[in-house]
Amino acid sequence: MVVAGEQRFAAARVYLNTGTRPALPPIPGLAESAPLTNESILDLREAPEHLVIIGGSYIGLEFAQIFRRLGSAVTVLEASPRIANREEPDISARLTAMLEDEGVRVRTGVSVAAVERTPDGAVAVTLAGAATPVMGSHLLVATGRHPNTEDLQLHTVGITTDAQGYIPVDDSLLTVAPGIWALGDMNRRGAFTHTSYQDHEIVLDNLTGGHRSVAGRLTTYAMFTDPPLGRIGLSESEAREAMASGRRFLLATQEMAKVSRAKEEGETIGVIRVLVDEETHRFAGITMLGINADEIVQVIAAMMAADAPYEALRDFLPVHPTVTEFFPTILKQLKPLA
Repeated sequence: MVVAGEQRFAAARVYLNTGTRPALPPIPGLAESAPLTNESILDLREAPEHLVIIGGSYIGLEFAQIFRRLGSAVTVLEASPRIANREEPDISARLTAMLEDEGVRVRTGVSVAAVERTPDGAVAVTLAGAATPVMGSHLLVATGRHPNTEDLQLHTVGITTDAQGYIPVDDSLLTVAPGIWALGDMNRRGAFTHTSYQDHEIVLDNLTGGHRSVAGRLTTYAMFTDPPLGRIGLSESEAREAMASGRRFLLATQEMAKVSRAKEEGETIGVIRVLVDEETHRFAGITMLGINADEIVQVIAAMMAADAPYEALRDFLPVHPTVTEFFPTILKQLKPLA
């Protein structure tokens, strides 16, 4: 039974999909300063004079580059020692250099102590230990999202969220309450539009006799800077951690500056890094920063989904001149990860 205001709805199956919303960290004065979020910034009708961004991850970096190219001064403030800290240190360094070359000011290892709107409408961001605040015309907060689960009265059906408000589900996306599924961002089984969409495909297929689940789902993701970053599977550091349990890997790395199509397009920023399981000959992961990376990593994603050996891609005939034609070349350079 679902109760909404004065109305009551009875159904054999209930699907929860209330999504998430931008989360504001508990910084004194932040909420009162009416900051922009990744949603409200899209309502702007003119470029900010100086956009200050709290958060140096994917959303923050995408908007940083966009508004710098629109003519705004941009400052990114990140508490971690490096931006995009989920990625390898060298990828973070490459992204930093790329953005700074375009004029984005990147400040890492800084803690925001307070935010204040000045009488003239500017925003003052005070950093811990700094005497002078960072001044901007606009402030964007890009520090994550929060699930919209507080008002669902989930306890009435025996569902308990985790500490962050997400709903635990099994591999078929079913909650602990019979007949109630939780889909999309709110179930922590993926925080992307494409994982949310696939959640719906899974439950629909299962309704019509299928047997699909999210078990072992290989999540491909991208950061849509220019050039973009594409990722699936293990990073090099994660592979090294896995080596402690006996796994062995092959690694090949190629600079985008050596890819013919990248040179032709004048888009030579970036690197390609491919990992293969040495025992099974299956792809373990790819990291790609460079032209068309958001599209090209999905070639590896398809190979992984098909459980195909890397030799199938090493020996295929690619079209010239394309970025994807590097695969046979780079896969012939695989060497044991030391």
